[in-house]
Amino acid sequence: MVDWDEQIKAHIFWIWGEQDGFLKRGKEGMLVITDRRLAFITQTEMTYRMHDTHSTRQFNRFKNSENVFRPAEGYKLEHLEKDLDKSGDNLEIPYSQIMDVTSEDKRWGTLLKVKVNLGDRSKVYKFSIVKGWVKYPAKDPIEFQRMDWNPLINLVKTATP
Repeated sequence: MVDWDEQIKAHIFWIWGEQDGFLKRGKEGMLVITDRRLAFITQTEMTYRMHDTHSTRQFNRFKNSENVFRPAEGYKLEHLEKDLDKSGDNLEIPYSQIMDVTSEDKRWGTLLKVKVNLGDRSKVYKFSIVKGWVKYPAKDPIEFQRMDWNPLINLVKTATP
């Protein structure tokens, strides 16, 4: 259901997402941040060319120390809804379910940790932004960006459920 008052605040590409747990393998995706929810999209309707264009822009913004916390042009709430419906692997986290959101500076980059209330249990998701990939034998990140996650953390903490 599209809420017409909801707005996309940021769209971050080359996200490596993991969850706490034994033998949980990370996945590549993009993080779509609205004023009401986070969405981690691993399967999208977006064309390769569009994704590549936005990824290149984001890489250049990092290189030039510009703000990467911004929406992708042309990607609207309707696209987000279609992406969320596309696959059960795509993850939607309403802010009302977020128990805690923090960032950690690691030796290799910056990590965003989101603790989510799932009713009878909680789950921790970790997100980081990839700088470079190795493609063989499986696509895996080899370098990560340093990111100031505070705009997102403040948005989540000040959002009204």
